[in-house]
Amino acid sequence: MLALSHTAWWAIGSTIAGVVVLLVVLLLLAIIAVARRIGRQAGEIVEALDGARANTDALFDVARTNLAVDQITRGLRTVREAAGR
Repeated sequence: MLALSHTAWWAIGSTIAGVVVLLVVLLLLAIIAVARRIGRQAGEIVEALDGARANTDALFDVARTNLAVDQITRGLRTVREAAGR
């Protein structure tokens, strides 16, 4: 192994460096692909959450409706008590 010339060592070193660079490029491409997929999925999640919010907006009106019904029944009760006296 020591008998190899300096040119052979340069070739081996260059080959190893090329393999390392190729692996780094492949890993970066994989990371970019996963990041794009995550971004696409995040957009789909936002759309789904917006749809869920739109579908449940009416539930917040239930509390206001219950309050209005409660006020009306209290008022009717007061009128009945006043009329019954």
